[in-house]
Amino acid sequence: MTTETPTSRASLRTPRMSGTLRRLRLLSAVAGALIAVGLLFAAAPPAAAHDQIVSSSPEAGGTVSEVPDQISLTFSGEILADFSAVIVEVIAADGQNIATGDPIIDGTTVTQAVQPGQVGVFTVRWRVVSSDGHPISNEYQYTVEAVAMPPSTPTPDVTEEPTPRPSPTATATPAGDVHNGPSGGGEIFPGLAVLGVVVVLGGGLIIVLMMGRERRRRDRAAAAGKNTRAGKDEPADES
Repeated sequence: MTTETPTSRASLRTPRMSGTLRRLRLLSAVAGALIAVGLLFAAAPPAAAHDQIVSSSPEAGGTVSEVPDQISLTFSGEILADFSAVIVEVIAADGQNIATGDPIIDGTTVTQAVQPGQVGVFTVRWRVVSSDGHPISNEYQYTVEAVAMPPSTPTPDVTEEPTPRPSPTATATPAGDVHNGPSGGGEIFPGLAVLGVVVVLGGGLIIVLMMGRERRRRDRAAAAGKNTRAGKDEPADES
């Protein structure tokens, strides 16, 4: 029968205790590393976010009735005033860039003048440097449509009537020029007609009177001739 001594018992417990200690040390090291990483992320400052475009004129995807004379872009932060880094292009439907001059930077707003163009779809391409020093870029489109005018109603042709010319009889005689004689050609014709009738009647009367006078003269001459012949015949009878 084998008898276990205190020394043998201690030798059996030593490997077990050394394995447990190693596991405890490993777990402590892992926990310390996790804590250190957590503290590192907690102490680090948050990364700065890039600026973003918040509005535009004309707005993205919008439709306007008139060709704008400038493009306006507004961002969430101030844009760095480096003209070499700020680019705004306005591409027309035919592929021509109608942006003219340098863009104007005013705080958070960038304005770009454009040339007058035709109707159609326009593409705005922009590139700026945000307040954190990082360049940002994007593009959008807007549409220019012509306003439909209502059909015009044809104006009827107006025929100008000739203005009647005033006749001599229709001319009013001023109050200060009133006179008793005939004042118009319309009053001459009735006067001439009356005069003609008077002349005809007078001439007829004269002719009748002359014929009556001639007849009486011939009657007297005939009567005188008879008396003369009668006087010559009476002495012959007496003898």
